[in-house]
Amino acid sequence: MNEKNSTEKKKGGRILNRIISGEIFTSRIITDNALLLALIVLYSFIYVSNRYEYERELVKIDRLTKQRDKLKNNLLTLKSEFSYKSRQTEIEKMLKEADSDLKVATKPIYKVKK
Repeated sequence: MNEKNSTEKKKGGRILNRIISGEIFTSRIITDNALLLALIVLYSFIYVSNRYEYERELVKIDRLTKQRDKLKNNLLTLKSEFSYKSRQTEIEKMLKEADSDLKVATKPIYKVKK
């Protein structure tokens, strides 16, 4: 048992030494699959950059949604104020306050026929 553990430790130490010294990059497995490793690294960079772009777009969408909701609330407020101010009684009040010569019609509207 001790011999197996010591050989495993030596093997692990050898691999670590090969990685640190750079010898692992000259091994046959690495050189034969260099193109594959380069593609994996390239795809990893593309994946990470797309993830950051996705998160940036989500923040932008959230900000625009909040802005849209705020503008929608402002629109509803303005519609409400307009409805209130365009009522006949409010128009009459404004005319009295402005000392206008305009008066409310007492006769109903009629069409002139030719």
